[in-house]
Amino acid sequence: MNKEVRVGVVGLGMGRYHIEHYLKHPAAKIQAVCDRDESLARKLGAEFGVPQVFADFEEFLARAEIDAVTLAVPNFLHKPMTLACLDRGLHVLCEKPMAMDTGEALEMRDRVRQTGLKFMIHYNQRFRPEHQYFKNLIAGGGLGAVYYGSAGWRRMRGMPRFGGWFSQKKMSGGGSLIDLGVHMLDLTRWLIGSPKAVTVSASTFSLIAQSIARQQQKEFDVEDLASALIRFDNGSSLVIEVSWALNFEEREKVYLELSGTKGGLSNVTFDYKDTTTCIFREENGAMVKSVPLHYPPSFENAQQHFINCILEDRQPGPGADDGVETTRILDAIYESARIGREVELRGVDLSAPLPEGPAITAT
Repeated sequence: MNKEVRVGVVGLGMGRYHIEHYLKHPAAKIQAVCDRDESLARKLGAEFGVPQVFADFEEFLARAEIDAVTLAVPNFLHKPMTLACLDRGLHVLCEKPMAMDTGEALEMRDRVRQTGLKFMIHYNQRFRPEHQYFKNLIAGGGLGAVYYGSAGWRRMRGMPRFGGWFSQKKMSGGGSLIDLGVHMLDLTRWLIGSPKAVTVSASTFSLIAQSIARQQQKEFDVEDLASALIRFDNGSSLVIEVSWALNFEEREKVYLELSGTKGGLSNVTFDYKDTTTCIFREENGAMVKSVPLHYPPSFENAQQHFINCILEDRQPGPGADDGVETTRILDAIYESARIGREVELRGVDLSAPLPEGPAITAT
């Protein structure tokens, strides 16, 4: 590939991760970095040999000589910064979640369509080797029609720093659900063919973390635990649970279980390193369990995929439509938990302009 894609990275906490992954693509050049912590910006700029370093986003937007940008910033900045970058003609890779709510997500999606630029959300779970393997397995009919799933991300005591933007709804939009749950929602829907949610019944709690925050006299007004039952338009269902604080296993646990008409799979990871996968199928009238010895390596990470889509002029995934649907489900979960009963999601036509009125109704 002869063409070079000049990338700017805004927000250098998570931004370091993005830089390291961009550098695995021969056509990606980190041209500019930006963080309001100027010392951090200068430090990473020097470490990675970045030509342009900024502490102000507006100056970055005006002066950075770039083609694309990664936004690794607090959730409440996703929409305004994405719109500003699109208006400047930049392709955008935005950290998850896409937006604070469905209204913001639809506004972002509409601007993406108007500009014709590439837009991607950093749901990086899709690019893990085992998840690529599961996708191929399911797409090839290895599990038959998948009709039931359960997924979760449990932390016993994995709260973010109290008093920071993560723990304040006005800046984050929510807690463990919007932080960890978005990954599991996007991953599971993608694996089973991206069905649309039709009903949601959910609960959220903020008991353990909020108690600790009060003791420390810090602000914390989001959930530390969320659980939901989601029904999809293809007849399948998903149970999801995510926690920052839960009196359960000491190790951090991420799990995914899918059941189909021809087989099922179970994938459990502890502490980001110990992964066990089991695949179950009926053969000659008996259930047989197999354990993959290894997964084929992923041919690209999320950042490489973003660059390849720019170079090849194709739409990245997960894109704006994926983000809208995931955000609709998040909104429905929060609403169901708030009112204490099931909610029905009014279908959002992804080809239509921004609709008026609520996207969900109580049943």
